[in-house]
Amino acid sequence: MDWLKRCVRDEQEFYATHWRRAPAVLRPDDPPVDLLDTAELDGLLEAGLLRVPYIGLVHEDRHVPVERFCAPRVVLGEIMDDYADAELVRHLVDVERATVLLRYVDQWHQGVRALTTGLSEQLGRQVEAFCFRTPAGTRGRPLHRDDADVLAMQISGEKRWRVHGGPADGNWEPAREDGDPGELLLETVLTPGEVLYIPRGFAHHADAVGDVPSVHLSLTVREAGTANLYALLRALLAEGAAVPGRPLDDAALTEAAETLIGDTRRTLAELTPETLVAHARAAMRATMPTAA
Repeated sequence: MDWLKRCVRDEQEFYATHWRRAPAVLRPDDPPVDLLDTAELDGLLEAGLLRVPYIGLVHEDRHVPVERFCAPRVVLGEIMDDYADAELVRHLVDVERATVLLRYVDQWHQGVRALTTGLSEQLGRQVEAFCFRTPAGTRGRPLHRDDADVLAMQISGEKRWRVHGGPADGNWEPAREDGDPGELLLETVLTPGEVLYIPRGFAHHADAVGDVPSVHLSLTVREAGTANLYALLRALLAEGAAVPGRPLDDAALTEAAETLIGDTRRTLAELTPETLVAHARAAMRATMPTAA
């Protein structure tokens, strides 16, 4: 299955024109919107097995406290207070116009997991999935920047997106954007089957429009950062020659230091920047659940 083609249609054009460069509306011929429909979402909520943090409720400017949409239940004699209660969730959606956020859908939904696994293999990066169900006429999240490239696939309803420019340099944080978001690069209303690509770090926000709720699946393509490179470099250096943990005298301690320095030099001499980046990306992908 060519999952990337099902999300972007023309893969060569996507890489040449949009990837890490500019936002774009993509109209694939066979978008995988059938993987997760609104009826299934309703059924998941009614089944009563969705629990925090896989489910959350949010307004534009805040998260809804867990105790407002979860009711305690007894399981094997223990009180569990992190399972979502369907009636409480519906009340918050209908009365307070809260957005339902389903996190890491790839970890607990087989069809979505197949999609993220396939995309991860093709893109060579970690891919996760989040689902947003936003009441008509509301905004689920404020203007913000994500630490990931995003493929936002509209499943039902419509959503108006505004995408601004990316960060000025590498010293930025994935967070709410309260300053100047930069030039408005794209404004569009996404309809079912369409996919919006947002490059990593580009500021954006969206409003559900029309008469019905908007449901979209956000496929987040994670990239390695400096912290990942540091972690992998430390791990590679730690795989060197074995030395005693507590040398008994000065000579033994000096010998251990000499061994470590020599092994570190050999490791660094064989390591290229490209290899370190590849190791970091692979380590991130190793934490993903895989499709059967």
